[in-house]
Amino acid sequence: MPNNPMPPPPDPRLVQGIILRGYTHPCSCHMLFTLQAGPGAAGFIRALMPYVQSAQDWGDSKPDRMLNIGLTYSGILTFDPSLKGQFPNEFETGPWSSGSQQSLMDAGAGRPDLWWNGYDSQAIHCIVHSYGMTADALSGLVAIVLQAAQANGAKEILPLKSGSGRLEEYAPLRDYIHFGYHDGIDNPALRWPDDPANTDPGDANNFLIGYDGSQFHPGPRSGKAGEFAKDGCYNAFRVLYQDVEAFDKFLADKAPLVVKAIGGSLDDATEWLAAKLVGRWRNGSPLVLSPDAPNPATSNATDFGYSGDPAALKCPYSAHTRVSNPRDEMTFPGTDTPVPRLLRRGMPYGAPPAPPDYEGERGLIGLFLCGSLAGQFEQLYSWINVNNFSDVFPDLDTQDALLANRVSPSDGDPSFTIPLPPGSSPIPIPSLPQFVVTRGTAYCLMPSIPTLRRIAGMAE
Repeated sequence: MPNNPMPPPPDPRLVQGIILRGYTHPCSCHMLFTLQAGPGAAGFIRALMPYVQSAQDWGDSKPDRMLNIGLTYSGILTFDPSLKGQFPNEFETGPWSSGSQQSLMDAGAGRPDLWWNGYDSQAIHCIVHSYGMTADALSGLVAIVLQAAQANGAKEILPLKSGSGRLEEYAPLRDYIHFGYHDGIDNPALRWPDDPANTDPGDANNFLIGYDGSQFHPGPRSGKAGEFAKDGCYNAFRVLYQDVEAFDKFLADKAPLVVKAIGGSLDDATEWLAAKLVGRWRNGSPLVLSPDAPNPATSNATDFGYSGDPAALKCPYSAHTRVSNPRDEMTFPGTDTPVPRLLRRGMPYGAPPAPPDYEGERGLIGLFLCGSLAGQFEQLYSWINVNNFSDVFPDLDTQDALLANRVSPSDGDPSFTIPLPPGSSPIPIPSLPQFVVTRGTAYCLMPSIPTLRRIAGMAE
């Protein structure tokens, strides 16, 4: 028996469903609102409560439509101004702050003053994440949300210049991103530990606020804010434009270098290079398990590590998967910084391009769930922008090959090297383009069901 047993896990009926389970509804819409303080804000949440999905197992009766709700710090203060100053600094100051931007490094076309189609980031109070089994089911739910907003003085913010202006999932691209890769393969196991002294970064108490044993100290834990946040989870809601034209052009330009180095056809070289950037083939096969070609048997594989590939002959050091989840590749010896994990709930938005026409807005709607925005999301993003987390890496200034922001040489080296076996020279790429541009980021708390009911003025 453990010396210091953990309290039992929370009742899943108290936790918003998106935190503890990945949805498979093919249609979703993510709507941003400014709330009217007072009865209007409470009325808006109250009107949505019949559709809020908890983490309770729905068995064979999957809901046809459902939603979850996130509140920014400004949104929380519309319900209770007395909570001012009681949340972690990065949540209160927002992702556009200088402190958060040291990690996120959003610059150029993705800098914070250009986010959200010109709307002020601090005007975002609430994000409603709506899901439907069919387009009609989703449309009906969106109409209900809009009716609730109109009746309670909530103003919708439209973050996109194209289409409806809303962040709507592009359902035909399900489980793939616009760069052509299988997505959403690996997430933390969310085990509930027995002993708070023996936990793993993927355990649920690192994501839910209010429990002992977390290596990242989710908070707040005390006072009114602790009560408000209990059984909640932070969501770094990030909209990332994917520049498919730049990506395709890069592969076409560099494939001849690959052919010169290792032989083969241009088509094979293109796919090989694409796999080296990400660390997986486009079907999802990890390079450390299937180094020579994609394999359907490994397309969803998660049980692998990088310690058996210390020279990066299978998977380059700065490949996206090797940076975003280093697995058994330890951080610097002697440090007490655990390798953070994130719960990723991502879905593509916008229609794919039809080359040579690349016009249009498309990318990824990312819900990055964590218990600590600074200790998990921002820590991991800082490593994405500057790969300085492991002494295994020969160059501690390189960047994630796919996701990093190419700000300036002083903020990270945009070069990329593909090691080859002894006797062959590595393939150097002096500078990677900017493949991903931030369209907006909002830090939200996904409150518990009881907290939502309280702020809506409903009996628990």
